[in-house]
Amino acid sequence: MRNIFPVVMRLNRIREAMKELDMTQKELQELTGIRQNVISRIINEKVKTSISLETARKFSKALHKSIEYLFPE
Repeated sequence: MRNIFPVVMRLNRIREAMKELDMTQKELQELTGIRQNVISRIINEKVKTSISLETARKFSKALHKSIEYLFPE
């Protein structure tokens, strides 16, 4: 069974965390393995769905932020 992490995408802080690290979407793609077009859609709030816990963990690890910080309720 796949763990689903419900995320209200309009509240994500991925862009903010990327700015702190001076990180590009391409660099984030390289660190996470998540396609750049998917990263862009999430950052630009064009994804209105849940993401897997594994995906949230990848963002958390690459951006050195907790999942709770990146995706507040």
